[in-house]
Amino acid sequence: MTMACMLGGTVTTTGNTDVCLVPPEVPTPFPNMATWINSIGFVPEILITMAPSCNILTSISISTGDEPGKEGGVKSGTTQGVFQPLTGLPNVLLNGFPACNVGITNGTSNTTNTTSIYTVPSQTVVVAA
Repeated sequence: MTMACMLGGTVTTTGNTDVCLVPPEVPTPFPNMATWINSIGFVPEILITMAPSCNILTSISISTGDEPGKEGGVKSGTTQGVFQPLTGLPNVLLNGFPACNVGITNGTSNTTNTTSIYTVPSQTVVVAA
């Protein structure tokens, strides 16, 4: 199990990419990414590989990849928006809320513009049983 922590890890758009307007007002799709290093609302009391852990109340303050769409997203009107997790591990609670985990956690990127999933793990150390 690889849970999210502020050590790293990437959340990327899935399926529908972030469609932004590129001058002169042409809708263009862009992949959108966010890293847990930029998270706010993390759980400082619970450390994973010596870094604060992340639950579904943790949001990532900025996403990248859609910067060329200078006119903003078609749906949100913004670029480089917040990633907010919507799902987590229901049986692993961090400060009373589900933990974010690779492949399980999905959410919205760029202010409810696109669906994203946690794909690249934060942990660099994995212990096998």
